[in-house]
Amino acid sequence: MTIIAILLLAAGLDLLLRAERPLALAGVRRDMTRLRLAALAYGRSAPVSSIYLIVLLVTTLVLQTSTAGTANSLLGELSTNLHHLARDPVRVLVTSAFWVSSAWQILFVAPMLLLVVAPLERRIGGSKTIAVLVLGHVGATLVTAVGLWVGVRTGVVDPSIADVQDVGPSYALFAAAACLGFVLEQRLRLPYFAALIGYAVWNVVASTTFTDFGHLLSIGFGLACYPLLRSAHPQLPPVGKRLAELAPSRLHTRRSLLS
Repeated sequence: MTIIAILLLAAGLDLLLRAERPLALAGVRRDMTRLRLAALAYGRSAPVSSIYLIVLLVTTLVLQTSTAGTANSLLGELSTNLHHLARDPVRVLVTSAFWVSSAWQILFVAPMLLLVVAPLERRIGGSKTIAVLVLGHVGATLVTAVGLWVGVRTGVVDPSIADVQDVGPSYALFAAAACLGFVLEQRLRLPYFAALIGYAVWNVVASTTFTDFGHLLSIGFGLACYPLLRSAHPQLPPVGKRLAELAPSRLHTRRSLLS
């Protein structure tokens, strides 16, 4: 079905390019050119986020083109489980952040990098953004691992958890999401933090997986990065400034119509 969809899309594009409306097509081409240039400029303004996304896309492609056995074996070797953290912690802490366990996860990771990490990087710089990502990923992974180790030792957690498959950048991304709240427009910060923390707490309560607990921890690490932001000198307005300006004006307009 995927091949058929690609062929139909290719046929549709071919018909569009052969249409007898060159002026309309010229406008479309100009718009596409502007969109492409804007996307490239946005990517250059946040190189850490862009490079991270490219690496994740490449590793995801590697997994998708590998056999199921090879992919599972590779992810097993890169996992930050208790077994690997005890024997080779540095290697798995670094490599696990550049892989996702399934292709579907890239649909979550890509928007997070473009809409969360990139705006943060554009305001606090690449080096501070890397610090936030590393602290969230490493900190949440190690604290979660300690909790699992205690659980195994006390018999609360199944010992098989020591070899579980655990890769991905989600801890780093949630830390960046928490840190992003500090560069939001002032009026948006409280609802943003409430929604983010509430979402993480709800997942911890509703889920039985340790990953959701790690997400809550990574938000805590992201909030702890506030001192990094205090020393930053942003060259751009706060994130969501335009949204914050529109909301009161719309509310005022509605009140005027009702009065």
